Amino acid sequence: MRAGRVVGVEAPGLRGSGFLIAGRLVLTSARAVPEAGAAVTVYPAVSGRAFDGVVAWRGTPGGPDDAALVRVDDPGWAGAGGPDPALGRVATSRPGLPGAAWGFHRPQWAAEAWQVAGSVDPGAGDRFVLRVSGGPAETGPLPAGAVGAAVFCHGLLTGVVTGGHAGALETVPVSALCREPDFLAAAGRDQLRLWPVELAGAQRGDPGRPRSPSALLRAGAQVVGFRGRHRLMDELGAWCSGNGFAAMLLHGPAGQGKSRVGHELVRRLTAVGWATLWLREDVGGETLGPIGDVVVPLLIVVDDAESRPGQVRALLEACGRHDGRQPLRVLLLARDTTLRSEPLLGGAPVVALDDDEPDRRDAYRRAVHDLGAALPRIPGYATHDWPGTAARLAGTARDAGGQALTVQTEALADLLDAMWPGPAADGRKTPPDRVLAHEQRHWAFTAAWQGLDLPESELHDLLAVMILFGAADRDQAARLLSAVLAEPGPVLDWLAELYPGPDGRFWDGPRPDRLAERFAGRRLAASPTLPEPFLPVADRSQLRRLLVVCARAGQPAALTDLCVRHAEHLTDAALDAVTRVAEPEPLIAALRLIAAGPDVPPERLARIGERLPRSSPAAAEVAQRIAERHRRTGRLPELATALYNLSVRLGDLGRHGPALAAIEEAVLLHRRLAAQEATTYEAGLARSLSGLAVRLGELDQPEPALAAVAEATEIYRRLAGRQPETFLPELALALRNLALGLGALERHPQALTAIEQSVTLYRQLAAAWPDESGPELATSLSVLGITLGLLDRDEQSRAVAEEAVAIRRGLTARRPDMFWPGLATALTDLAVRHVVLGERAQAQAAIDEALTIRHGLMERQPDAYAADLEWSLHVHKVIQEM
Repeated sequence: MRAGRVVGVEAPGLRGSGFLIAGRLVLTSARAVPEAGAAVTVYPAVSGRAFDGVVAWRGTPGGPDDAALVRVDDPGWAGAGGPDPALGRVATSRPGLPGAAWGFHRPQWAAEAWQVAGSVDPGAGDRFVLRVSGGPAETGPLPAGAVGAAVFCHGLLTGVVTGGHAGALETVPVSALCREPDFLAAAGRDQLRLWPVELAGAQRGDPGRPRSPSALLRAGAQVVGFRGRHRLMDELGAWCSGNGFAAMLLHGPAGQGKSRVGHELVRRLTAVGWATLWLREDVGGETLGPIGDVVVPLLIVVDDAESRPGQVRALLEACGRHDGRQPLRVLLLARDTTLRSEPLLGGAPVVALDDDEPDRRDAYRRAVHDLGAALPRIPGYATHDWPGTAARLAGTARDAGGQALTVQTEALADLLDAMWPGPAADGRKTPPDRVLAHEQRHWAFTAAWQGLDLPESELHDLLAVMILFGAADRDQAARLLSAVLAEPGPVLDWLAELYPGPDGRFWDGPRPDRLAERFAGRRLAASPTLPEPFLPVADRSQLRRLLVVCARAGQPAALTDLCVRHAEHLTDAALDAVTRVAEPEPLIAALRLIAAGPDVPPERLARIGERLPRSSPAAAEVAQRIAERHRRTGRLPELATALYNLSVRLGDLGRHGPALAAIEEAVLLHRRLAAQEATTYEAGLARSLSGLAVRLGELDQPEPALAAVAEATEIYRRLAGRQPETFLPELALALRNLALGLGALERHPQALTAIEQSVTLYRQLAAAWPDESGPELATSLSVLGITLGLLDRDEQSRAVAEEAVAIRRGLTARRPDMFWPGLATALTDLAVRHVVLGERAQAQAAIDEALTIRHGLMERQPDAYAADLEWSLHVHKVIQEM
């Protein structure tokens, strides 16, 4: 496909290569063309024919903008097929990125493209170098046609060759050109989006030209202009300021406009030089590795994030390795707040996206106008008078409701109904159903065009199946549909023509998601058994998607029944999906029923017990059932573990009495097992004793809680002596808990000994694993500082508090949203230490900084931080009274 866009560019005394980047627009080097406005001749590599062109923009030969844009104005020009190339920028300092240059052969201007491959050296300043490893330019002089050749890296157009020598092609980055207003004006764009080349495999591509009316409603199409949301965009702008890594969870119901906000933020940050990544849903940790090495400002957007918790965690882990010297932001767009419980999100702001259309009639008029202007771009829709129809509709006062997608859907439905007032225009139908009725015309026309001879209802069922299960590629779709079709090829061709995926992928499905889910839900309501033939051939990701879409489609009873009747296929998928949907109750009900079955296999029951959401009462019920099963079979090690898990689940529900009873029995069993085989069971005993201490503390029994944690500490001390890499972190934590238990009983000298040992261990651990153990060291230092203060060793206490603040500052510089709360706590502790020493000015400075952080946290999550703010305000009051 790239060879079909390679061209030669010629003017008197000048020759070079070029690359067709859009329509009639060719990118080349300033050295290959004369001044702006001059005539040139363009030769496509695929034909060698000559076409007239004109230099639309020319940078400075040899300068940082050594490039040019040529516009082909020859009326015989036919352009090139396929999507326009995506643009990229080198975003890390990693050497050896694979790259390739595409240009024309010299000297005879043969009608073919040449390619040289090599590796990209990021270089410095306004240049990078493609070091050639093969091809015609590896030896000998630089071919004249090399100047102006397009350089690709990981499939993205990254630069233009401007010179160099045989083995190294000097290149001007496209990113430098995108900062030039005249270049952008000549390209007919106010900006060009740049993707980070090292993360090209993680980038969700653009869907391409809309093929049906509903595609105009995609947020990524950006057909309806972005308006309003001034306060939110200001908040997002402030969030993006400053270096280091930060995340935000932006949530709201489907159709509220979350994705559109994400695209608008991408647009604004691109304009000021950021790289952006719209994350694909099917990439994992290895592909995300380069994020830790990014040296340019980068925004990553994760859409539909609540359905991708595993990927979100892998992304956050990759971001945690970033050095914090440049801004790195992750915007999570979700329908609900289930991701709030992700530990790696820490104190990230959680923002609800509200209705922001106070003048809904004006919103409707704008939507009608913009959609009417875009409809002629849909194949088969160009001949109608859409602007005139839009003008008539805009003159009618209409309140289409609050959500952005609701307004736009009604506007599109009205436009289509005005042109084809058939059954779709039934006033009893909702706007989404009216749009779907028009979409079905597209389905039927495409099927007829391809000669697909299947009943309409069967085609609709197969389309619903594809929406429900999805498919990563054509082979996976073929395996799925082969469950009901002997020869799925013609149907696959039809599906690929209807909704081709970005990046050349086979299938993407109808969008927006809300329309697709509505259609699938209607087919499920009409035929609840529709998915069943496909369950045996679907893989786990497809089964998970099935349950997520079913949950969103609003068929709760059918969903529960489907999971229970096909537990052998759907139990693991239900466990995957239960944390990915806003309303998990039907799935939890199904898992409850599966777990209660008399013949449920032990392994399945154990998986349900491990993975049900801990805050769900069903988790405690299943944990109880697992314990009872092990009690009946007499398997004591498994029973002890089950009782420990049951205690945790009951404690999460606030049922502290039953939780204590369960952990006490777990301790008894582990003690008996450890007496028989200490090497195998001592670690389990230590864990159960630690759990017992927690349960006793919840019930205000400090003396027995102290005895339990003291015994656990001694066991961990023995274990750490034998296996330090495994048990030193456990020992350091146990010593800190021991210090807290001793402090609660005012045994401060013994508490000091314990916490000093904890700090010593955490120093060792932080030296080896700073990301994991640095926060724990800061926490133990805070406890040490308080303990020293209680022993009137005030100057030592202040020094320790200062060290804790310094560690928290370092952590916060890399990950502000996660570590701001800890820094505020450490600053408040330091202020108290200054107060004790009578250092009012220093105390005021520390508490002022702490309060600034606390107030910011309160704006994000008032329920979570109210008590902390109250304590800092109390310390502030004490300082004012000094």
